[in-house]
Amino acid sequence: MAEKKRKDDALRDAAIGVSAQNIVDKFGSASAEYIKGYQGTVDQTGNIVSKGLNHIAESKVNPNFEYQNLKQQAGFSAEVHFVNKENAENIIRDKAVRYSRSNDVGLGNDQRIDVLAVDIEGNPITNSGQPLWSAQMKFCGRYETPEEIKQSSENLAKTLAGDKWAKYRGNRVLIPSEQYEHVKKYAIDEAQKLHDKAVEFRQQGNLEKAELLEQNAKKFEQVAEDVQNSGISSKEAMFLREHAKLATAKYVTETAHRAGIEQAKTGAIISAAISVSQNIISVIRNEKEIKEALKDTAIDVAKGVGTSYIIGAGGAAIKAILQTSGNSVFQNLSRTNMPAMMATVSLQVGKSIVSYAKGEIDETELVEELGDKGTGMIAASWGAAIGTTIFPGVGTVIGGMIGYMTSSTIYKSAIQVLHEERVSIDRRNKIHALTNAALVAMHTQRRELSKLIDDHYKNRQVLFEQSFMMLEKSTESNDLDSFTVALNNIALEMGKALEFRDFDEFDAFMCNKNMVLEF
Repeated sequence: MAEKKRKDDALRDAAIGVSAQNIVDKFGSASAEYIKGYQGTVDQTGNIVSKGLNHIAESKVNPNFEYQNLKQQAGFSAEVHFVNKENAENIIRDKAVRYSRSNDVGLGNDQRIDVLAVDIEGNPITNSGQPLWSAQMKFCGRYETPEEIKQSSENLAKTLAGDKWAKYRGNRVLIPSEQYEHVKKYAIDEAQKLHDKAVEFRQQGNLEKAELLEQNAKKFEQVAEDVQNSGISSKEAMFLREHAKLATAKYVTETAHRAGIEQAKTGAIISAAISVSQNIISVIRNEKEIKEALKDTAIDVAKGVGTSYIIGAGGAAIKAILQTSGNSVFQNLSRTNMPAMMATVSLQVGKSIVSYAKGEIDETELVEELGDKGTGMIAASWGAAIGTTIFPGVGTVIGGMIGYMTSSTIYKSAIQVLHEERVSIDRRNKIHALTNAALVAMHTQRRELSKLIDDHYKNRQVLFEQSFMMLEKSTESNDLDSFTVALNNIALEMGKALEFRDFDEFDAFMCNKNMVLEF
């Protein structure tokens, strides 16, 4: 019965793993936005193309103007984070609009625009030559106490209503979340006071003064319309400036957590469907009473929810890391359901190791379970990715990555039991041996994976250089066959093949009326 239960659990986990792909894709890509925002973009010569949070965090600070410098840099960090956050949310909501800083789309330091809407390719979305959506960001003033927040908000409202802001009036202005309500209320109240005074002066016959007050009132009314809540507080912006890496980890973790919660909903449905069908059969066969079947179904659903959360959250985090890797092999892996599969395999392997370490199964059963789960989970998850074109030779890389993660899971699961369970000396020695073997395997697989990727690119570069050299020589010597061989080498490396390997094959094709050229 216990063995059947473990197999049923594995079936449920496999089904949940396959169903997780869409959620892992969305939330993984969303998490990747925060990592990209942290990293920024650096070209091959080391020049910064677009500043990331890590670059801003390294900015110099003048000791004599430390607070002012940090506040300004925190404002830049807020711009980056606003873009990251909005892009992440739009990916989750399946919206095509993205956002970018004006500096990052070739607009330079535009005084009117700090952030703007762009398409998925990063091109500004315009209407009659003007950005469809754009905004400035103003992060000014102190924020440590309620009094400071109120004063900073009033000062900002006055600045936005002042003459120096006249050329920007009517533009959208994103401000700190703690200032938004204060600024809006202050602007509306000031506008009303000015309107009331204007009425008094008009009644007194001083029309010129009344008109001036009305104009000032309209400025404050415009301020109330222009300001928008950035969704970022001044405190958060400063945290982004001073702890960029920690802040990024926090946002990635929060997004992965959301993926886990979302997947848990799906997991509950899948677990219920599988468990109900299995328990109905058990009741029909008189193997269970209805009361027992209902109880088991409830337990299965609860387990499924937990499993779904782990696969959803873990898969989203794995995808984010793969997607933002500088290595194209990992980037291509992130586009498949591999992140969800890796999280699923690791989860199942961990369960088997805990069962073995607790003495619930012996060595033979452990080997059998790991074999079943390793091949079964991969097959189930891989089925959802059939038809997806990924990098040539990627299967070996997948094996290396899963091998590394599996070894890591074995190590962690065994150590967990050592800490939590009272075990005999004999079993403790076996568990220690297991952890040591897992550590060795982890280091070996990590080295092999790194070497595999290095060799892959090195071999590819050599092949391309040789092929292009052959192309040049065959062109000079008018050697059509060598020219075709070189082209075919390049095509094969890219996963394609030329229709004709030499002129004779081409000639035969042209003479055969029944053959059709395939693209």
